[in-house]
Amino acid sequence: MASSSRTLSFDMERVGGRSRSDVDMISTLPDCLIHIIMSFLTAQEAVRTCVLSKRWEKLWTTLPFLDFDMSKFECRGKPDGSGLIEGKFERFLDFVSMTLLHRETGGLIKFHVSFSGKMHRLSKHAMFIRSWVVYALKHNLQVFKFDSDVHDILVKSSLVNSSLPRSVFTCASLVDVSISRTFPPVGNIKVINLPAFKRLYLRGIQLDQAFVEMLFCGCPVLEILHLKDCYGRYSSINSQSLKYLTVETCILLLKDNEMESYNTPNLLSFCYTDGYSDDEAIDDVPKILLKMPSLTCASVNINRRIGWSANSKNSILIGLSTVQNLTLNGYVIKDLLVYELPNCLVFSKLKDLSVDRLCLSCHFNLLASFLNHCPELEKLFLHRIGFRCEHGEEIHVNQESLKIAPFKGQRLKTVDVQFYRYDKSVPRILKYLQDITENSSAQIIMTSLGNYPYLRGNRFNSR
Repeated sequence: MASSSRTLSFDMERVGGRSRSDVDMISTLPDCLIHIIMSFLTAQEAVRTCVLSKRWEKLWTTLPFLDFDMSKFECRGKPDGSGLIEGKFERFLDFVSMTLLHRETGGLIKFHVSFSGKMHRLSKHAMFIRSWVVYALKHNLQVFKFDSDVHDILVKSSLVNSSLPRSVFTCASLVDVSISRTFPPVGNIKVINLPAFKRLYLRGIQLDQAFVEMLFCGCPVLEILHLKDCYGRYSSINSQSLKYLTVETCILLLKDNEMESYNTPNLLSFCYTDGYSDDEAIDDVPKILLKMPSLTCASVNINRRIGWSANSKNSILIGLSTVQNLTLNGYVIKDLLVYELPNCLVFSKLKDLSVDRLCLSCHFNLLASFLNHCPELEKLFLHRIGFRCEHGEEIHVNQESLKIAPFKGQRLKTVDVQFYRYDKSVPRILKYLQDITENSSAQIIMTSLGNYPYLRGNRFNSR
């Protein structure tokens, strides 16, 4: 009986006298579906499919997704090891040029170029790189990604900067653009007209206020903006269309009386990480003003000590009062809560609150006060907390200072705590959290992130 079952199973795996594993099912698909499958390949891998069969011989020439990644190319240099990078860059240039030369006419959905190289190599071939971009833009390009790993050199060379044509900023079909470390001088950009443009990612780019204003005027439907490691003299972002904004480690070169402001009435998500170190001089740091009445999700990570005072014009918490999900960095929470909380409206929609790097010795009262502004809070996540201040010393807590009004939120369900030290801190952390949630039925979950491997992942449930 077992033998006949195996025979039946074997017969069912036969199709037309051949085993099912021998049947080429993919090749029977229409070109449009095969192109979608090939979109997960780099251009080099896609071209190699031409050897599979006659059916695949020309498929790559009509592929609307082209991903040229120099890191995927092998280094071929001299026997002594010299010239490896130069040889790799030359092969990459030749491959891209030949691929575009043999490609059949047709639209391009995505065009991605990622490369690195020495100055003398790039300056020699800048016009070739420019021709690639021009080719892509002339084929109704929708998604454009241009990534170079030569930031410091490119900003000094007008020749290499010219590798990005101005037509990038007037292409009617563009929807999504990502540009890293390679950008024309913003002063050379006179017109931006991108009517279908919805997403922009810029990394390591020098910007100014005139360019930022021109960007939003020329991109009426821009919804997603991500600025990373950018720098320059721009003080404000004003947009009616933006829905998702990320500002990550950017440096603003502003005057003493200038403020860093964001006026985005339809913004839904805001992620902010400043570009300053802990040692940054307070006087050199611009103030921050947020006007985001539609905001639902926000993350604020400020590494510097801004130095608020009663006369400060910062408006961070007030600008975040409509959010449902909020993440705050502990380094700035003291100043935020001391100087902004008294004037702050109730966070009537806040359901999830995450606080990172919080010293309970310094900030326990402030945390409890803030929670009383969040009547609808359901989940509280405290990450990397303890009883040590920023300089590392352990502080003895004044018990009298902890006698505050407990958190009255009845909707709180979970308090998830991740802490550094186990031996002394856990009992105190647990007690203080029980104190501020005494009117709630919340479950308190404690997770050790300490130096003791056998404690990692241990959980202590309360209530």
